[in-house]
Amino acid sequence: MNSRLDELSSQCIRCGFCLESCPTFQLTGEEQHSPRGRIMLARQANEGKIPWPETADALDHCLGCRACETACPSGVKYGQILELAREHLPKTKTEIQFTDRISNPQKMKWMLRLARLSPLKTVPGSINQLVTGSRFPLDIPSEHPRTLSTFKAQNLPKVRGQVGLVLGCAMRAMYSPVHEATRRLLRRIGFETVTIESPCCGALHAHQGLHQQAVNRLRALAKDSPPDLPILTNSAGCGSHMKEAGNFGLELQGFAARVQDISEFLLAHGLPEVLSELTPRARTLTYHDACHLAHGQRITAPPRVLLESVPGVTLVPLEHADRCCGSAGTYSVYHRDWALDLVKKKFDTIEATGSEAVILGNPGCQSWITQESRRRNSPIQVYHLVEILEQICAESESG
Repeated sequence: MNSRLDELSSQCIRCGFCLESCPTFQLTGEEQHSPRGRIMLARQANEGKIPWPETADALDHCLGCRACETACPSGVKYGQILELAREHLPKTKTEIQFTDRISNPQKMKWMLRLARLSPLKTVPGSINQLVTGSRFPLDIPSEHPRTLSTFKAQNLPKVRGQVGLVLGCAMRAMYSPVHEATRRLLRRIGFETVTIESPCCGALHAHQGLHQQAVNRLRALAKDSPPDLPILTNSAGCGSHMKEAGNFGLELQGFAARVQDISEFLLAHGLPEVLSELTPRARTLTYHDACHLAHGQRITAPPRVLLESVPGVTLVPLEHADRCCGSAGTYSVYHRDWALDLVKKKFDTIEATGSEAVILGNPGCQSWITQESRRRNSPIQVYHLVEILEQICAESESG
C-alpha cells in the first residue's frame, strides 16, 4: 500500500461538490468519470480490494484539470492523488517514448516539420498508431503565424533586476515568439532575463505517472536555474508542476518557492502603469483560464487586470472560462473524441462573446483552441497573454 496515496484519498468525504466542476462527468454522467469516483477506485486498488488495471479506463480518461480542487470544500489534493495512482498503471513502450519525444524541443520540432510535409491536415490514424500508440487521426498543429513588431529600445527604464526564464519544451518548440514577447515586456519594466535552458520540467511525465522521470527533470531544471533569482514561466502546466516541486523532495522546496507565473510577476512589478500610458485603441477580447493556472496555481485575476489596464480594451467575460478545453497535455492525442467535444463547447462560448481574440496562458490550450478555430475557419485570433500585450505596446510606439 502507498501510505501517501492512502492519506490523501481518505480526505475525500464524497460530498459531490466536485461533480458539476468535472468536465468528464459532465460529458458522461458516470460516477467512475467523476473525481470522487476515481478517488474511490484508486483507494480500493491501493488497499488491494481491486486490481489496478480495473482503474485504468477511469484514470486514463481524467483530464487532470484539477477543477475539482477549486470546488472541493475539504481541500482534497486530487492532482497528487491522480499522479500517485497513475504510477501503478501499465505504460506501453510507445507511450513512454512519445512522452520523451514531445518533451524534447528538438525532437518535437522535427516531428512537426516532418508532419507538415504531408499535404493532409491530419496524420492518419495508422501512422499515429505507430508514433503515439493512439488509433485516432492526429491534427497537425499549424505553424505559429505571427512575428513580433519591431522593438524600440529607447525610453526604457533603468535595469533594476534580473529574472530566470524557463524555456521549457512545448513553448520553445511551438511558440518561441512568446518567449521573445516575455523578454520584451520584462525589459519594459526594468528586468533582464537569464535563460534557463533545461528542456523539460517533467510535468508531462508526472501527469502520466512517470514519477522518476519527472523527478529527474525537476532536479536538472533546479540545478540549471540561477540561484536567488525569481524563476518565471509563461506555461501554466509547467508553472503548476514547478511550484509543487517540493512534493518530489525537500531539496526542491527552495526552488519551488521562487517560481512565478509571468502574469503575477508583471502585475506585481508595474506593467499596468506602463500599459495605462499607451495610445487607446478599441479592442474586444475575452480570456480563457488555462486549467493549471486557474486551478493548479489559483491565478485568475492577474491576467485580467493586465488586459483591463490597456486603454480601449473591452474584456468580455467568457462563460465557463475555467472549464478545460480538452488539450490537457497528451489527452487530445489519446482521447481525441472527448477532447474534440470539449474544445467545440469551449469555442462555442468564445464565439458567443463576440470578441476578436481569445487570450490565454498555456501552449497546450493555444495549440488546441487554434486548431478548432482553423477547423471552423473562424476569424477569431488566439493569443498568449504576453503576445497580445507586447503587440499592443509595439503598435502604440509605432503610432
